[in-house]
Amino acid sequence: KAHAASMTPGTIVPDVSGVKTDLPEELTAFCAQYGVHYLSAHPMAGKERAGYSVSDEDLYQGANFIMTPLPETPGYVVAQVKNVAHQIGFRRFVITTPEMHDRMIAYTSQLAHVVSSSYVESPVIELESGFSGGSFHDMTRIATMNEDMWTELFLDNAEYLSGELDFLIRSLQAYRDAIAEGDADRLRGLLREGRERKEAIDTEWKDPV
Repeated sequence: KAHAASMTPGTIVPDVSGVKTDLPEELTAFCAQYGVHYLSAHPMAGKERAGYSVSDEDLYQGANFIMTPLPETPGYVVAQVKNVAHQIGFRRFVITTPEMHDRMIAYTSQLAHVVSSSYVESPVIELESGFSGGSFHDMTRIATMNEDMWTELFLDNAEYLSGELDFLIRSLQAYRDAIAEGDADRLRGLLREGRERKEAIDTEWKDPV
């Protein structure tokens, strides 16, 4: 907002915000006063550690790129931002609404970070050396997240993230009850359902053109 008046009309301003809420609506309208086009985007690529020392020139290679244009956003603005993203390595592009973005990110990104952080709280982790394999490292990798940034992201998307946490807690309770009660049939059914859902998703997913 401090610099919009000095921008050349026709300038395109994308962002890389992890949560959208009312940001696209507010800034699209504000920028329009100066003939500037605002497009909220989200590069789905990152690392569990922050800082220049862990930068990676190949970070975006093959990654997903989300854009949340509004109905009034010109099509050529979306096309130009997509072209820039493609040139720096992104290969799969999704156009959606700000609301759908926040709902999906709560599940595909934020929930995973909460699970990883809570998973490492067990005191048993202090004894894991030599006992862990790929599944442990996959589950704990993102627990080294930047707590300041992720606190802000979680709270900005509290409604959707809380809903996903509620669902996960119910699901975990079902597994816990089946295991504690020695109910092999119920446990087998839960595991089968999880396997079949994952296999179905893997089958439906296709490489972007």
